[in-house]
Amino acid sequence: MAGQYPGTFGPPPGAAAQPPGRPSASVRVLCALVPLLTAGVFGPLPSLVLAIRRRRPYDIAGAVVYCLLLLTMVVCAGVASDTKVSAANVIGEIALALLWLTPTLHYLVMDRRSLWAPTPYAPPPAVPYGATMPGHTAPPPAAPYGATMPGHPAPPPASPYGATTPGHTAPPPADDLRELGELLRRQAREDRS
Repeated sequence: MAGQYPGTFGPPPGAAAQPPGRPSASVRVLCALVPLLTAGVFGPLPSLVLAIRRRRPYDIAGAVVYCLLLLTMVVCAGVASDTKVSAANVIGEIALALLWLTPTLHYLVMDRRSLWAPTPYAPPPAVPYGATMPGHTAPPPAAPYGATMPGHPAPPPASPYGATTPGHTAPPPADDLRELGELLRRQAREDRS
């Protein structure tokens, strides 16, 4: 996919990990008003939007806290009785009040422009061919073709065509190959019958 990124080797390191841009103003206003307009029922929504879009640990922690508050409110509503004041009623009402009023403040604080600014990509410094990076040593010079490096044995001389090298046997003559082929054919015929 040439042409999508500058350079020939694709995206710079860490480009996929950068968060998407900040949402539009209308989306930000809607996210801030959702908890107020729904009386806290959709209180976790603004923090979930931040957590999904930015994927930063403190955004995820905020989403988890508000989801736990919603779960607490739902459980307390199921356990509490209508006739008398109980601990479940009080805990449920506190959870509802927190879900109604605090998500908007949380979203407005966490949605600042400075928190959305992605970390700028700094390309590695260009090094001229043959130079070394600071802290690195230069590679050893290349040996000329045919020369041996110190500490390495010289390669064995090339053998002429047909000559054998130590550890190798000469190829079998054509007659031996023909006899081997006939033997294999006879065995295959015997196996079929």
